[in-house]
Amino acid sequence: MGPWLALASGLLVLAVAVGLIAAHVTVFALDETLIEQSAVHYTSGLPHTLFHDLDARATDRLYSLVLSIALREFAGAQALRIDHVLNVLLFLSTAVPIFLFARAVLRSSWLAVAAALLSVAVPWLTLTSALFTENLSYPLFWWAILAAAAALWRPAPGRDALVLISIALLVATRAQFAALFVGYLLALLLRSFQLAQVRERGADRLRATLTGAARAYPFSLLALTGLVAVVIYEKVSGQWQAHVEELLGSYSDVVTRSGLPANMGEGLLVELNALALGVGLLPAIVSVAWFIRRMAHPQLDRRWVYLAGSGIVIVVFLLLTVYSQGGYLGPITEERYFFYVIPVFWLGMFAAVEDRDVRASDLLLVGVGLALLYASIPFLSSLNQEAAFLDPVESIVPHVLSRRFAEVGLNGLSVQDALAVLAVIAGAFTAWLWSRGRAMRVWWAVGVAVGAQLLLAGYAFAVIDGKITGILGRTAGSVSALGWVDSHVGHSDIAWLDNLSSAEPPTTLASPSADQLRTTLFWNSSVRSWVRLPELGLPPVEVPMAALPGAEVVVESKTGALAPASSVAPLRYLVGATSSPFLQLRGTPLAHSPDGLLTLTRAAQPIRAIWVAHGLRPEGAVVAGSPVRIAAFTDGEPNSGRTGTALAVVLTFVPPASPAGVSNPLRTLLGVRLGEANVRVELAAGGPPVRTRLSTCIPSQAQEATGTIAVRRSAAGAVAGVLQSVTLSRGGACGVRPREHAAERLGGPSK
Repeated sequence: MGPWLALASGLLVLAVAVGLIAAHVTVFALDETLIEQSAVHYTSGLPHTLFHDLDARATDRLYSLVLSIALREFAGAQALRIDHVLNVLLFLSTAVPIFLFARAVLRSSWLAVAAALLSVAVPWLTLTSALFTENLSYPLFWWAILAAAAALWRPAPGRDALVLISIALLVATRAQFAALFVGYLLALLLRSFQLAQVRERGADRLRATLTGAARAYPFSLLALTGLVAVVIYEKVSGQWQAHVEELLGSYSDVVTRSGLPANMGEGLLVELNALALGVGLLPAIVSVAWFIRRMAHPQLDRRWVYLAGSGIVIVVFLLLTVYSQGGYLGPITEERYFFYVIPVFWLGMFAAVEDRDVRASDLLLVGVGLALLYASIPFLSSLNQEAAFLDPVESIVPHVLSRRFAEVGLNGLSVQDALAVLAVIAGAFTAWLWSRGRAMRVWWAVGVAVGAQLLLAGYAFAVIDGKITGILGRTAGSVSALGWVDSHVGHSDIAWLDNLSSAEPPTTLASPSADQLRTTLFWNSSVRSWVRLPELGLPPVEVPMAALPGAEVVVESKTGALAPASSVAPLRYLVGATSSPFLQLRGTPLAHSPDGLLTLTRAAQPIRAIWVAHGLRPEGAVVAGSPVRIAAFTDGEPNSGRTGTALAVVLTFVPPASPAGVSNPLRTLLGVRLGEANVRVELAAGGPPVRTRLSTCIPSQAQEATGTIAVRRSAAGAVAGVLQSVTLSRGGACGVRPREHAAERLGGPSK
């Protein structure tokens, strides 16, 4: 129990430290919105929803299915907090299959514990801060590698079936892992040939190889036969292209592509460079030297079969992964596709410590070889909140080194030069110390590497937690505040009202790239549909909202009622812009978003508009030569009284930007008419917003007041101003003839 207890204790410490950060993550990437929406989709209607998911990419469904468990029981923000902590547990659980694999490769169970813990205490542990499939794929990958190694060591149909099940689960997280099946097929054929060599001679070896493979690995060969038959049938029937695109979607190019992408070798080497640095460089130097010496002398023992078999699977996985991503991607390279292989470095390192058969000259040669790679291939990624988990090493190392060089006045030294020199020094010093006893190997090679790896991991988490100056973190704000919709309506179905200006800023509690729509949808699982008026000219709802059921409606010109009634009748709660210049509906406000830009409304029945504007640009701009038609409606039945219904409207306009090089502000003039009320609004280009108030009277027996916003003078270009917000309320008594109202200039510069 000693090693297992040590492993569990180490994992517990990591889980607490990382879980505290993961639980407070408030920032998300676009891919996370798709994964989370798939999870919401799977909370009901299984198994139908699992196979009919517009948000899922190719076969990527298993991770979302796991996330959906929390979403079934808890509101969106609370469920996502749980799922972020679940990420930590899933990622760290990879230590279990790595430990079991290490027990077959290493003699010491304590070194196996160290290899397992160091394989999860890595910079890529920051992936737990994002709802990315890698958190589940990493443990499944090593369970599959362990199953494949066991099946190659002791061939049997049952073990073969277990490998196929493991790979199938992996492919259900990412289509990328179909590469493991290819690698496993190659490994089992080579293993069968190896066993046939022992038993047969001459021409009988081929027959013995095929016979042995059929007996030991029947399910894999049956799966291969079935796949070949399907491909031949699809090619002959002419449906190959269409069915591949239907199954894989945007990933179909990987299958239908002809020829090899450019710079595949460079694309793979830059990833290996990053992975080597991520584990502290020394494990890469020592393990590569050890693997070369160990694999060059085949010994049909368990250790050799485990290493050779899993090595074939991993190499094929790496090659097909770099092929699938299209070769070297330069600044958009992502380590998350390749980091699965990092335990190999620690396994080789500890095996070399045990065996003592690595020569100093081998270590020096590997160090020089790595130096040449670092000198040849640059790291191009920039450090930001997403790079901290997508490619932490390639972004952090240049960021830190360049800043340190600037501090000490070494601006002429490039990051590439520094890494090349570091690799040579590391190789040379390790080679010198390697012959000075086992204690020196452990203290230098292992100790320094562990410190470097943990330092990189700590820096990556400091970025995530917003502790690095100049880089936005992922934990700002309040998770509970982001779930403001769910906290007020529970599990009721909420509709998104598409009435938000494209000029509205992103929520301050999300990343700059995350807009209001995605932020609301991501943190509130009760938002399940949308409604929009195409005639407003606003762009269609975006991904992933577009995959939800929705309705396109119109506003009846006389009453403000939304039609068709069948589409809006089920709507009870809506989330939309608080003071939308495009469309506002009758209802009772229940809650506002943390930044106040959005409002949760209980819609009054029947659903009616109280304000609508036609002709605004998506950002709310009023354009010269294109008058905007506006209409305000009563909030009930026609007034049969003698005086009609009074209405007060406040409109806020933002002036156009001031042209460059103009000292005196140019002025534009708008004319606003609503019913019998008129107002002139003068806007100074680049000046502060202007608020104008007007009151009108909707005559008895009527339910609307109509008017226009027209440009009377435009001196700063086509855009004369932007209608930023509209608020409506009951005005004074009707019967008093409205006069022309004055405009009020607000303080502060225009934004």
